Amino acid sequence: MPTIFSKLWIPVAASFGLQIAAGAIFVPLKNERYFDLIGTSGHIISAGISLYGPSLYRHLDSGHSLTTYKIPPLLSLSPRKLVVTAVFSLWAARLAWFLSRRIKAEGRDSRFDDIKQSPTRFFAAWFIQGAWVTVVGLPIWLNNAIPLRSMPPWGPMDAALLGLVVLSLGGEVLADAQKSQWRKEKKEGKHTEKFIQRGLWSLSRHPNYVGEALFQTSVFALACRSLLAPSIPWQAPVLGALAPLFTYTLLRYYDSCLLALDESL
Repeated sequence: MPTIFSKLWIPVAASFGLQIAAGAIFVPLKNERYFDLIGTSGHIISAGISLYGPSLYRHLDSGHSLTTYKIPPLLSLSPRKLVVTAVFSLWAARLAWFLSRRIKAEGRDSRFDDIKQSPTRFFAAWFIQGAWVTVVGLPIWLNNAIPLRSMPPWGPMDAALLGLVVLSLGGEVLADAQKSQWRKEKKEGKHTEKFIQRGLWSLSRHPNYVGEALFQTSVFALACRSLLAPSIPWQAPVLGALAPLFTYTLLRYYDSCLLALDESL
């Protein structure tokens, strides 16, 4: 009998497939301008695939062909699946907009100045980005793979966790906005500060990192409400926990590394 784990292969394939295809195009061109945009788009695409995956599996398992599959209406899906997928996609869309706007303003991404000269290293960057998309997306994909009958009802704890999701994402957005304004003023000669120490940045050295780590943790907790159902294998929440742990590790120990998260998350 198929398990929730057997339903992960399509979003996994989509995550790596998109990055490998993009690498095949942009590595020969030595073009890094779309690296972040395609990475963040991978989150949205894979999350959408995982949302409709279960209905597609049921359709094919009943002996029907792929050509006769019809996407079910949103109202027929679990509210928990819709909320978790929506907030995660909103995070990815915001990140895509922020990073795309920045590289458009600067004209290039200096992180790739040396890497893009080596086809092997540049292609490896695209492949590793596929791994990042996969690990961070696990809580969402696992949540969306759970049968509707196993979904717990929405309750006060879910509302509280959703509030934490909104708060953490809002804090990350505010921190990015404050740093962007600080950089703009520095370029205009309005100050000569070496480090930003205003707004949220007066409370933490990296408030954007705090917001990011808290967002991934709260999204995992929201998804974990269904992953802890008695009928769900215990390995599911353990696997989903890789997302916040992976994010924290990158931010805490490898924040200056190219293949971690961007320095201005």
